[in-house]
Amino acid sequence: MEARASMDSVSFRSRHIPVFLFPGILSGLCYVSGFLAVIFLVPIQYVFRKEGKREGLFSMLVSLAVVGLGEALRLSAFGAMQVSFLLQTILPPTLLLLALGLVDFVHADLWKTLVSAAVVLAVAFGFLLQASIGTKEVQESLAAMIGQMFESAGMQGLDTSVITEAYVIPAVSVIFNCFGAVLWLMLAGSWWIGNRLAAPKEKEASDESAVHDARRSTFNVPSWLLWPSIAGWTLLLFVLYGHKDGLVSIVAWNVSLAAVCWYALQGFSVISYFFQSRGMRRMTGLVPVLLIVLILLDIKVGLVVAAFVPILGVSEVWLQYRIHKGA
Repeated sequence: MEARASMDSVSFRSRHIPVFLFPGILSGLCYVSGFLAVIFLVPIQYVFRKEGKREGLFSMLVSLAVVGLGEALRLSAFGAMQVSFLLQTILPPTLLLLALGLVDFVHADLWKTLVSAAVVLAVAFGFLLQASIGTKEVQESLAAMIGQMFESAGMQGLDTSVITEAYVIPAVSVIFNCFGAVLWLMLAGSWWIGNRLAAPKEKEASDESAVHDARRSTFNVPSWLLWPSIAGWTLLLFVLYGHKDGLVSIVAWNVSLAAVCWYALQGFSVISYFFQSRGMRRMTGLVPVLLIVLILLDIKVGLVVAAFVPILGVSEVWLQYRIHKGA
């Protein structure tokens, strides 16, 4: 709410400032900052929802301009300012912005559009990752940097090949196994958060209307995603027990993690409905906190309890917790 009020008061109060300018600049700065890059699509979606497609498109262009300027300054500081390098740095945000624009411009089923856009992004980013951190040269360069960090910290220097095998290759493997799921979360999450921030303010509702809203505003995974999810989990079991690697392993891990993500969100939606329908809205926000605390206290027990959430989401395909008999 505060973020929405701030954006309204700062950027949309003056008629002399284009409505797409401030969100576009904010988006670009978020990406250039590095640690806020995961939310750089949110201001763009805010404009798409609040101001329309034309302003949203202009906001995307402003964001790209800011990203390009920021990356150019960063490359110049390292003495590596070349057009080819600059194009490589702005390609990932360009792909992400195009994917979000696809979701907003295409009039089709939202879930099919989001999943399709995430698949296209995953394929494109897969090639980009393979051409960068997937190469032996880049991995050895990263290992050399890590070795220098160890030496500067006063630790005994390790051989580059040892660092590559012990640290770099496992880290690269983790990135390849989850980047597709992360892209889906980033795209879908940015779309949802941007729309929520741009949505008109709602008046305080009565208890009966609150229960009605709890039933109406829910997160539901479409039924057609069940079998692709089961196929992904089955393929992952085949990879784990057969000790497979390569492209099959990457696909299995990413599909499985993406499926866990959307069914976990549905599980949280079921939990949220349970509390909201009983007038205990504040309890909804405590559930993720309690899970995090439990994982920190005992990771094994915490993960077992956390696994209950996506299982709850999958089980609703058959049990329909949020549909009352006779309703």
